[in-house]
Amino acid sequence: MKKINTLRTLAVLAGVFALTAFMSGCIGSESEMVKLNGSSTVFPIAQRCAEKFDQEHDDITVEVGAPPIGSGGGITQLGEGNIHIGAASREIKQTEIDKFPNVDFTDNVIAFDGVAVIVSKDIYDAGVTGLTTAQLVDIYVGTVTNWMDVGGPDRQININEREEGSGTHDTFMAAIDIEETVANQAWPSNAEVKSAVSNSDNGIGYVGLGYVSNSTPALKLDGIAPSETTIKAGTYPISRSLHMYTDGAPKGAVKVFIDFVQSSAGQDIIADAGFIRL
Repeated sequence: MKKINTLRTLAVLAGVFALTAFMSGCIGSESEMVKLNGSSTVFPIAQRCAEKFDQEHDDITVEVGAPPIGSGGGITQLGEGNIHIGAASREIKQTEIDKFPNVDFTDNVIAFDGVAVIVSKDIYDAGVTGLTTAQLVDIYVGTVTNWMDVGGPDRQININEREEGSGTHDTFMAAIDIEETVANQAWPSNAEVKSAVSNSDNGIGYVGLGYVSNSTPALKLDGIAPSETTIKAGTYPISRSLHMYTDGAPKGAVKVFIDFVQSSAGQDIIADAGFIRL
């Protein structure tokens, strides 16, 4: 009888342990989802940070929307309650705040950046390594149409810009104080502007600093090159901060992720992506 009771006890305990292990496994397999979308400038930062963060956190998953929908799109999606973090490469507009009166838009600055004016390598190598702001305006409003007029080769200027709603577009337009351009093409992302300029022999465009490369060199503006030093000092003409907006002060899983982005580990990722740490 004692042997039978002992076996029953062991069987019950085994069942309890199995159930506990099963429940622990189920709980452990669930993770809280943080949804983020918005600026294409912030996209590589968010994507790289999310990948590293997810490796270190089993209980939180960060979903970075792709393709990015632009700063205005991210703010709108946050306002409509569809995402937890709206990434923006500009400050929120008063019209956006007014559109969503029940949302407490809270700004979390994550990095600094400059809008770099890039040209095709052929143009740079031919001697156009810098422009004045006045020359840049003349190109984008159509007063100057040939590279020869600014010290380059005899080629028409192929003008590229970002689509309206982009934070990079808004920052650029405000910095050079124009409302319309004569651009040949407006692109939805920095990567597409870079590709268009790189694949031509007469192109110009503007992108976030992290998108500058040997195939798309950045021009000096008014004699000042975009760099960490000039952007932090505010001497480069088109400087800005990068943002992750939340509804109210971040808390819970959202706070854990933004804290990571602003931490030394997250800032290392930002610097490796070609942007400027806080």
